[in-house]
Amino acid sequence: MWLRAAVACIVLALIAPILVIIPLSFTSVSYFQFPPPGFSFKWYQSIMENPSWVDGMVNSLTIGALTAILSTLLGTMAAIAVSRLQFPGKKLFMSVILAPMVVPVIIVAISLYQFLAPLHWTNSISGVVLSHAILAIPIVFVTVSASLKGVDRNLELAASGLGSTPVGVFFRITMPLIRPGILSGALFAFITSFDEVVVTIFISGASSKTLPVVMWENLRTQVDPSLAAISTILIFGTVILFVFQEWVGSRAKQSKAT
Repeated sequence: MWLRAAVACIVLALIAPILVIIPLSFTSVSYFQFPPPGFSFKWYQSIMENPSWVDGMVNSLTIGALTAILSTLLGTMAAIAVSRLQFPGKKLFMSVILAPMVVPVIIVAISLYQFLAPLHWTNSISGVVLSHAILAIPIVFVTVSASLKGVDRNLELAASGLGSTPVGVFFRITMPLIRPGILSGALFAFITSFDEVVVTIFISGASSKTLPVVMWENLRTQVDPSLAAISTILIFGTVILFVFQEWVGSRAKQSKAT
């Protein structure tokens, strides 16, 4: 009983600061006060009427989606290569793939800027997508690699023995079995891109600012409840994404059971 109570206290301590943001986003005053003295939707209206917030949200969704697609493709191929093939320099390849998870993000940001600036890829959506994909590929790689370890190799060998090509084996046997891992990797890649600030500050410009960069700039110049409003939107968006992931995982388990 005491263990459950301790876990409940820890969970409450972790989520309480986040939950405080939600009522603050509906305050009727122009400063933070808890509990709010009044109720109002004006800060959500101000977000919708502010072009910087809208453009930042659109850029974040666009860049996040493109990053998820690119990193999922490359990360999945890398995971399959490491799990199914033997080749010289395999350990070095894995070290390079996982390096962005170990190297401090500020070093990654400076390196990417030095690489992309001569190519004139800074202040562009493509440059930010490439930068975010470099950070997200290791996450997809780890997630898909874990899923591949649970795949019975005999199923793939049986399909190959029956005349299927390697591409056919992947799309008909392997991919359906690791689909939850791929979708989870894509989800985490999207969240990684959507949440990234340091690299985006170095690579983005006036026309490619993402929502976290706009939030960071507003924190430096003015602090008002509109930040709480946009944070509340992000909280509910994240919850929806993880509920979707859980739904996909449960569907996959049901299909395996049947």
